[in-house]
Amino acid sequence: MIIRGTTPTIIYTFKTVDPAEIAVAYLTVKKGGAIVLEKDLSGASVGENTIAWTFTQADTLSVTGAAEIMLNWRLQDGTRGASLPTRAIFAPNHKNEVI
Repeated sequence: MIIRGTTPTIIYTFKTVDPAEIAVAYLTVKKGGAIVLEKDLSGASVGENTIAWTFTQADTLSVTGAAEIMLNWRLQDGTRGASLPTRAIFAPNHKNEVI
């Protein structure tokens, strides 16, 4: 569950892939068959075995209810991979605005 208006960090951990070898990556949030939020590699933090994005307040306020979060990536050698979709609920917040 993600509370709307907060700034959660979405972290993906890799066991067999070196995140430093990732050339292209897209984190997407899909709702009702449409991508409603997308982040690329330029906004990510790449660690030793992780890649992470922090949503802004505006990002989480832009999504309501149930959605799916998914990561697609391509290595420098052309190998492509993807995470399984993760279902998330973007829950209401009493302060439904950027503060």
